[in-house]
Amino acid sequence: MLDYIRSNTQSFGVKVAFGVIILVFVFWGVGSISDSDTSHVLAKVNDEPILETQFYKRFQRVESQLMQRGMTREAMKAEQLGRQVLQDMIAHSLVRQEAKRLGLEITPLELRLAIEQNPLFHNDKGKLDKESYTRGLDQLRMRAADFEDELREELLFEKMLSLVTAEVWLAPNSAKSRYDFLFEKRNLGTIFVRAQDYVDKVEVTKDDIKNYYDGHKDSFTIPKKVKLSYIALDPNKLVDPTSISASDIENYYKRNLTTYTQHEAVNCAHILVPLSANADAKAKEEALATIKKIQEALQKGQSFAELANKYNPANAAGKDGDLGWVERGVTVKPFEEAAFSQKIGEVSEKAITTNFGLHLILVKEKRKEKVRPLEDVAPEISKQLAQEQGRDKLTEVGENLIEANLLGRDLAESAKAYNLSVTDTDFLSASDMTTTLGLSANDAQLLLQGLPIDTLLQAKDAALVVRVGEVKPAKLEPLDQVAGQIKTQLALQKAQSEAVKAGESLLKNLPATLTEQDKNKYKVQVLNGVDRLSRLAPYKPQEAWARAAFAAPLHSWLPKAYAVEQEDGTLGAVLTYVDAITPTKKSDWERVQRIMESGLARETADHVRQIFLQELFKHAKITNVDFAKAERLGI
Repeated sequence: MLDYIRSNTQSFGVKVAFGVIILVFVFWGVGSISDSDTSHVLAKVNDEPILETQFYKRFQRVESQLMQRGMTREAMKAEQLGRQVLQDMIAHSLVRQEAKRLGLEITPLELRLAIEQNPLFHNDKGKLDKESYTRGLDQLRMRAADFEDELREELLFEKMLSLVTAEVWLAPNSAKSRYDFLFEKRNLGTIFVRAQDYVDKVEVTKDDIKNYYDGHKDSFTIPKKVKLSYIALDPNKLVDPTSISASDIENYYKRNLTTYTQHEAVNCAHILVPLSANADAKAKEEALATIKKIQEALQKGQSFAELANKYNPANAAGKDGDLGWVERGVTVKPFEEAAFSQKIGEVSEKAITTNFGLHLILVKEKRKEKVRPLEDVAPEISKQLAQEQGRDKLTEVGENLIEANLLGRDLAESAKAYNLSVTDTDFLSASDMTTTLGLSANDAQLLLQGLPIDTLLQAKDAALVVRVGEVKPAKLEPLDQVAGQIKTQLALQKAQSEAVKAGESLLKNLPATLTEQDKNKYKVQVLNGVDRLSRLAPYKPQEAWARAAFAAPLHSWLPKAYAVEQEDGTLGAVLTYVDAITPTKKSDWERVQRIMESGLARETADHVRQIFLQELFKHAKITNVDFAKAERLGI
């Protein structure tokens, strides 16, 4: 929820007069603070329960936020969103309990200030009042008490962790040292010795094949398989969007007007001359000189796009300096004020200074704030409401179908009552069930047991009512059927060992320093400009080799050959020569200095947070945790 608030919050100034009493909003009488729900427990944190209803409400809000950002339910399932939400709720409970132990709390003033920052609760004058607050709660579909409790918990969570990380300290130049370490570039000369060239020199005996087979029987076992019949319940298809009434669509539209508001924006491009906030006088002078040079070129008729492509650093903008549509509140203030005040077709007369550097801005188009008409958005609203009603209907339909399934009734007849159908599968292994049906590994193993299934199983964007049919036991392939495959594999492995030996023999005769003539003689392939984040193509990752290649001094051979595999699967050995080392450039560092320093500070603070949370988990009594149910409830 705090993520949602942050995403709707802009910087602001708040003045609080002395003597003003700030009240929690439930005192307005909006909503109710009572909750008699006695749903089942999903986890206990030091004997404090987390209820299914609490989890489901939190899951729905997180799911809604992610869907607004374009994430599909299938992707959420792959990320095990239900498990993540429950883990997050457990962590929040632990932090809240620790804050209570220390006497830390969120005051009514802090709560009110947090709510006042959210534009969702502003009236047409940009202020918070009872009516705008009620309207915002309706849009969130939350009671005041629930919203405030959840917000208070999020604020307390952040307050507690902020105190934990308040004393985090970074050593001087630590960010620069990391940058130098990551982005130092090297040219590596390589000589590849193919394993295939030594296959004829190795022998694979019958005993070798038998020993390998006996030691790797899992690799030659045809897994246990099962036939299934299932009914798929897709909450997005349980309710027909055309069945949604016009009045429901209109009411939803009125409650969610901000969702259908196209905000004021400018379509612009820029030319950026990077300049760090702590740049010295010389750097500022050089940046201003570059800006002046660009302005003179513009006055002489050179195109803005051409100059943007010439001067913009990587990732500063799109082609021709394009930034696309920029809405108010999404960029830094100086840039925003300049862009929105300029006329269409104008380039800013003076360079605009921000914490990124100096900008020349070209405004291409402008648009005013506009609310999309109801008739334009009615189809998507009806689809959204149908999906929501489908999720509400899922549990009822699922329970009825599961009951019919357990009683042995005809699945096709049961499905027909809800305009659904039955799908029969061929024999499926656990792997087949996870890849083709989208079931979890745990659910796949459950089905292989052949027992009746008394719950819905989550599969991609649907929930399944499953009946288990014939079970085919696991079977070990006979040795005589796989002996040829094993022999080929062992021959290549032995040949690779021979290639490593041949490479190390060659290494003894190679010149200490390679000339261009030597490179041609030994057919050296040079991998140019690689850093520690680069892939050493055409080779697959080999950590020990890469680490040694970046530890060796300039103009030296690595002291041994490394067994490697190329991207096309070719096995062999590689000899490596450090041909050149290119240190990082000062200008490149200055361009990313602020990003690297803030990123390292965040990473360090996050690390401290994780240690703190791990300590809380270590000393907590956490029981009755049901991640499997959390995944099912999150369908």
